Amino acid sequence: MRTGYLEAQAGISSLTGAYARLEGGARLRAKLGVFGFAEVNQRERMVGVGARWTFDW
Repeated sequence: MRTGYLEAQAGISSLTGAYARLEGGARLRAKLGVFGFAEVNQRERMVGVGARWTFDW
């Protein structure tokens, strides 16, 4: 079963001022997912990708 998510944030930071962030991802396997994000603030713009692996102790 594949699932996904989309998350949006907006706020104010004492370091960078106002910001907005968007992140979306998909779970490819039971414990493995991938995601991408974009963030914009008054100083800079960022984009990135990553992977999440979850595990049990």
